[in-house]
Amino acid sequence: MDEDMSQVPRVRRSRVWEHYEQDLVRIHGDLKAVCKKNFLLTMKKTNSEGPFVFDQKVCRDLMVKFCIHAEIPILKFEDPYLQPWIDSMQPAFQVMGHHTIHDDAMKMYKGMKKDIKVELQNLDSRICLTSDMWTSS
Repeated sequence: MDEDMSQVPRVRRSRVWEHYEQDLVRIHGDLKAVCKKNFLLTMKKTNSEGPFVFDQKVCRDLMVKFCIHAEIPILKFEDPYLQPWIDSMQPAFQVMGHHTIHDDAMKMYKGMKKDIKVELQNLDSRICLTSDMWTSS
């Protein structure tokens, strides 16, 4: 009889459930409640103030910079095992396709090119670029 009673879902009216996930998880065969605050504490960055806030745009920009710096072919981001791995770390992040990564990289390049052009135009001095072209025989 006790086993039948334990299978009946209970109504969770206590205020304590404001701090726990409603869905229980099975850990080593036992049902456990997951603390929301404890989960959020693990999401905090140690070198920042306040809780971690996920930003898809920041992740996209950093992904493009990483791809360029590490010289990773952009087709690698369409690997079927990449999204599940990313989901295990940050489920909210969606990996972009190689066309999107290419477009983001080109936007970043054009923005940097524009910034350098403005910076060079604002210099008080002049710049002379010299090249020496030769062939060896």
